[in-house]
Amino acid sequence: MNNRVIAAIPGIVLELQQKNVSDINAFLGFDASIDNIVRVAKNKNEFYADSRQFGEFLISHEKTSCGIELRTQQSKIGGNMVITGNALGNLGMKVTCVGTFGLPEILPVFHSMSGNCMLYTVGEPITATALEFNDTKAIMFDPDPYDKLTWDVIKNHLGTDRIKELISGKQLVSFLNWSEIENSSLIWKGILDEILPSAIPSKEHPWFLSDFSDCTRRSKKEILFAIALLNEFRKYFKILISLNQNEADLILGALDLPPNDPDEHIIEKLFTECHADVLVIHRTQDAIAFDGVTFQKCDTFYCENPTLLTGGGDNFNAGLCLSRFFNFNLFQSLVFANSVSGYYVKTGTSPDIASLIEFLKQHNLTQV
Repeated sequence: MNNRVIAAIPGIVLELQQKNVSDINAFLGFDASIDNIVRVAKNKNEFYADSRQFGEFLISHEKTSCGIELRTQQSKIGGNMVITGNALGNLGMKVTCVGTFGLPEILPVFHSMSGNCMLYTVGEPITATALEFNDTKAIMFDPDPYDKLTWDVIKNHLGTDRIKELISGKQLVSFLNWSEIENSSLIWKGILDEILPSAIPSKEHPWFLSDFSDCTRRSKKEILFAIALLNEFRKYFKILISLNQNEADLILGALDLPPNDPDEHIIEKLFTECHADVLVIHRTQDAIAFDGVTFQKCDTFYCENPTLLTGGGDNFNAGLCLSRFFNFNLFQSLVFANSVSGYYVKTGTSPDIASLIEFLKQHNLTQV
């Protein structure tokens, strides 16, 4: 971690100590899952430490059968919206969450979310198995419940008047996990056509966070349609786009942009093509951001022996969103977002403000 990050920490801590965020309200949708976090056993006393080791094991058994022992570490709330919403709630924001929490009642596992989260269910959750290694994760799931989620289904459960009521007056709106919810773009279009014109006056312009998630399985046409919809959201919102490196590469490909340019050139092109007000690419060792004027690059609070990786990007997004409501510059926003993610990966839980302040102070002392 470089000296610039260390120098930024005292100012961030001071701002966190002075500002109350309980009057900031968000609306998030629409996924929810139950995540089973597992490690892959190498033998009775050891797990595969990294994904390459496990990959080499699979390759060595090409055309032969093998058994793989999985050890469940925990079963927990999951889904991009759920983890992001829970993280925002723990940080003090009031969050309305509309998602696939179970039918006819919200499943008990989701009652563990922050007390600052108000939940509304519109479908059944998926169950995901996350293979975790020290360097990465691989999430396996059956998307059938997500495939059944449509704009009509959401309207039938909540009604357009209730949806308008839930979105109105929010300082942050986010529709997450675009890639895994089959009908995401049509849900976005329904909200653009039927909700936003009377729910959000165009002069207010709250923040809208978009995280495409892993869109490997999406076609170029689908990606371009979603990007075009973001331009329509600009009538009502300031657009905040957060991508990991894989997602950034996939969107670059859909836009026919070169993937190997310097970071600054890549993010400026994505910023323009994706109709963003701020665009961020978060990676294992660093994060980069561009706001139309300033390019910033910031080291992460990297953890060599993570407690939990699944949800690290969602916690980054929560920190990034909340940073928009502090008196932070773009670099400080990246430090803050990285610290929320770093705390989560290290401890396995999303921080509250007090815990995050202590994390930053301790890290600052160890680096001096």
